[in-house]
Amino acid sequence: MGKLLLAIVIGLVGAVIVHIAVIFAMPLVAGNNAWARFSNLGPMYQIVGVEPLRSAGTDAIAPALGSDRQDFAFVDPAFVTASCRFSVAKGPVRILANYDDSPFWSASIYDRRGDTLYSINDRSAVDGVFNLLVGSREQIVEFNANLGPDPEETAIPVELDISEGYMTIRVLVDEESKRPSARAFVNSLQCEPVEPAVASRPDNRDS
Repeated sequence: MGKLLLAIVIGLVGAVIVHIAVIFAMPLVAGNNAWARFSNLGPMYQIVGVEPLRSAGTDAIAPALGSDRQDFAFVDPAFVTASCRFSVAKGPVRILANYDDSPFWSASIYDRRGDTLYSINDRSAVDGVFNLLVGSREQIVEFNANLGPDPEETAIPVELDISEGYMTIRVLVDEESKRPSARAFVNSLQCEPVEPAVASRPDNRDS
């Protein structure tokens, strides 16, 4: 009986120690998540590129060792990867690429904790164009109502119940000769807040 009680006490003490350790570790973990690391690369709405972690050797593509842009061990060297942080607290955000000859790409939107909220690739996009309108349901409805019907509009509405998030896009480089094309695609990316266009109204003045 005594051994059982001792085991229970040791288990409880161990659980308390682990709980305290987790509490103290939370600020460190939160400060080292993807959102925090992307914030070190650039301000809100800026497109920032990241590179795969390289431990040795010289590479004209990768940044110098120790760079913040190498702080993403999950980046696949077969892709050109970029991201942007955004806020929809005051209105929707447009994320698009102005590049027609796009290779294979896939993009995801995450909340600040890194939970995936939305994913898309070139095969599921409208005509293969990367063009997203991100915001709450109310913001997107208001934007479309003020903009009016536009048959050439290819933006895909992405309704999110968040105030801040980030987008990460990965562009495939299946051959090294295609890397410039992938870079050009990433360089054409835009991530910027938009305001609902004021729908033009006819002048009702008496002639």
